[in-house]
Amino acid sequence: MSPRFGPARIRPHLIVVLVALMLLLPVTAASAAASWTRVASPNRGTVASALQDVAMVPGTSTAWAVGYYYDSTLAAYRTMTQRFNGSWSIVASPNPTTTGYSQLNRVDATAPDNVWAIGYDSQTGTLVERWNGSTWGVVAAPTGIAPRGLDVVSTNEVWVAGYSGSAATISQWTNGKWTAKYTQPPVAGRHLTVFEGIAVGPSGQVWAVGWDRDYNAPGRPVSSLVVHFDGTSWKREVTPNPANRNTLNDVALTNGDVFAVGVAQTTSGGGITPRSLLLRRHNGTWSSLDVPPGEAGSTDQLLSVAAVSSTSIWAVGYYNSPTSGLYEPLLVHWVGNGTIATSQISPPLTVSGLASGVTAAATGDLWAAGYTAPPGAGNATLSLRGTGG
Repeated sequence: MSPRFGPARIRPHLIVVLVALMLLLPVTAASAAASWTRVASPNRGTVASALQDVAMVPGTSTAWAVGYYYDSTLAAYRTMTQRFNGSWSIVASPNPTTTGYSQLNRVDATAPDNVWAIGYDSQTGTLVERWNGSTWGVVAAPTGIAPRGLDVVSTNEVWVAGYSGSAATISQWTNGKWTAKYTQPPVAGRHLTVFEGIAVGPSGQVWAVGWDRDYNAPGRPVSSLVVHFDGTSWKREVTPNPANRNTLNDVALTNGDVFAVGVAQTTSGGGITPRSLLLRRHNGTWSSLDVPPGEAGSTDQLLSVAAVSSTSIWAVGYYNSPTSGLYEPLLVHWVGNGTIATSQISPPLTVSGLASGVTAAATGDLWAAGYTAPPGAGNATLSLRGTGG
């Protein structure tokens, strides 16, 4: 859902028209293990505030969320970071310039003093920031890449994935220096390839996901894109494409399996019907899993995925409700026996909203972050906490 007044992670399929205030009805779903509740999160200014992603600090109860707010004085969007230590509070974050706009889109952490975020600044381009335990600071960005996916491995190793020109690209930060690691080989004709997410396994294997659009073919089809580094070489893998336009937004690893989420859009008669796309790689083969709709007759898409364990995977996004007329957060749970169910927020929201980021701990603790769109007002931050996942 594009925000009413501000920028979001720009994707070709992420366009939502905001609707009037109506009562949100529960999601029609099989029962899910986790219980999701809204946790109060602050806003800056009166025009627009939004969270784009969230990450837990391993081994602690601390979580970080990043996004942006609109500064009316400057008439520009500025970065926003929030930290949860029993409650959410805004922590000052830098903006490279005093004019133009800045925003943060992804966050990841390995320790209380090693939290990273990536985003965009309208004047300097790529924006990379790091929390050192006391302050946020701007880090030199990788050259020639617009990063959209982030995985922090350690205090000395960070990976980003995104695009450079029309090619999907990956860079690695080690010991203070960025190194280009991979560029998707060019495809004949006019193709645009973009990585949206990246995940690094404990053995050093790397998975990057995104999309590949062919501007020469009729209908300009979009194919899911998965590239794997096995420790020796990079290879694009064959992945399902159940619709005309298939986009992967995020990836998570667990016990040898890989899960990727996004949207599969069917184009017909000038219309576009989006449905959630959930892919699983098991025993070396990718398959597309059937995600139940938020409710009968709704359309939906997934934006982020996180693994609790090999038998518990959570993905979040949003769906449009034919019943309420609202856009509502979509919370999808895959369990080891193959069951996939959608979950609901208690108490329910009463305005349109989405969840754009999710994070999980092995304990089953969960956080999701996004924003709401109250009628007649700017966007407001949305924080959801799940337990028992």
